Formats: sequence, C-alpha cells, structure tokens
Amino acid sequence: MISALVPAKALDQAKGRLAAVLGEDERRQLALAMLEDVVRALQAVAAIDSVAVVSPDADVRALAFDLGAATIEEPANVRGINQALTYALGVLSPQPETLVIVLADVPEIDRADVAAALEQLPERGLVICPSHDKGTGLLAMRPAGVIPFRFGPQSFSLHKREAAAQGLRAEVVRAESLARDIDSPDDLRALLSRPGDTATHRLLARLDIVLRLSAAADAQDERPNPTRVRE
Repeated sequence: MISALVPAKALDQAKGRLAAVLGEDERRQLALAMLEDVVRALQAVAAIDSVAVVSPDADVRALAFDLGAATIEEPANVRGINQALTYALGVLSPQPETLVIVLADVPEIDRADVAAALEQLPERGLVICPSHDKGTGLLAMRPAGVIPFRFGPQSFSLHKREAAAQGLRAEVVRAESLARDIDSPDDLRALLSRPGDTATHRLLARLDIVLRLSAAADAQDERPNPTRVRE
C-alpha cells in the first residue's frame, strides 16, 4: 500500500514573505489553493492508494476532507514539520508499506512526475526530488518511516545523509514541477510566467496579482540607494 502525506501549516502562519503583495486573508486563500492543487494531483496518481493531510488548522482539514483526503489533526504539542510527519505516520491506518510526502506549496505538481518518481523507488530505500532551494519537493520511502524526516533548510542533503547512514539506496529524481515552491514575490512572478490551469493560477488571476507585482517592483526600483559616506 502506498500512502501520500501532505503537511500543511496553520493558515495564520502562511506565506509571510508575500505580505508585500498579498493581505493576510489572501495569503490564506493562496495556501488553500496550493493545497488543493497538491491533493488533486496526488489523488490522480494511480499507484497512490490514499492521500492524507496533517495540519493544526481546522480550515485546512475541512478543505482536505471536501477534496476526499483523509485528515489528521496535528496536536498542539507538536513542533515543526518533522514532528508533525512523524506523528501523522504513527496514526495512519492502515499503516502503509510505502510513504510519499509532498509539501503543500508546490502548485505546479504534475501527477506524471510523481508517478515517474515512484517507479524509481528501490525495494528498500528512498526517492528524493530536490527543490530549487536545496530542499525536498517530494520524498518517497519504502518501508514507510525507514529514515527520520529532515525537512527544512538543506533537507535534500540531510535526507541523502540519513539514507547513507543506514546503507539505503537514495535515488535522486529531478522534476521541475516538484522543485518549484512558492515563498516569495519572485516565486509568484515565475509561476505566472508559466500558464497553467490550477486553482492557484485561477486565484492569482482573480487577485490581479500581476499588477501588484509590477507595482511592488516599481516601488523597489524607486527606492533611493544609500549614500556612500567617505572616510
């Protein structure tokens, strides 16, 4: 059995680096739209038997439920994504043989890329799809929980290190759709340069984000350069 697990933060913590171009409620909407894109893509992968979302946020879990995913409430005493994933794996029922983890902010995820990554999974080992910021866009492992989760800065290297420490094969699969997460205005600009029929694209179109990004860039250009003081 192959299960996919998507960790999602509380919406009041969503995408603070986008505050220059999106209000708080709009950032919440963006987080939910990206989650929808990720869940729907995973559900469309024939090899995946179930999709679950773990989050402390009731609105996140409500959307996941509406999409037909299983929901796991992250306890208040859990700290960080890695503890959340460890907890969620422990309560998944039935327990999967293979676990696939995709973060909730890769809205361009392509089901074909996910399926191709799973085809590379060793009988015992990992598949890691690195992100552009040296993180991990997708992590698949067989058996589930065979290494500790190391999501966060430099997680691509950390996941490979964990595999090496246990003598496991770690196949690296590079897929653009899994490498592009959304954290900054530049990420939004890049996303909008690539047309797509996703919930995220549709939301950004409704929000006229292209005009906002242009205005933000103009404002940045108009800022005076600091005057160099001679000694």
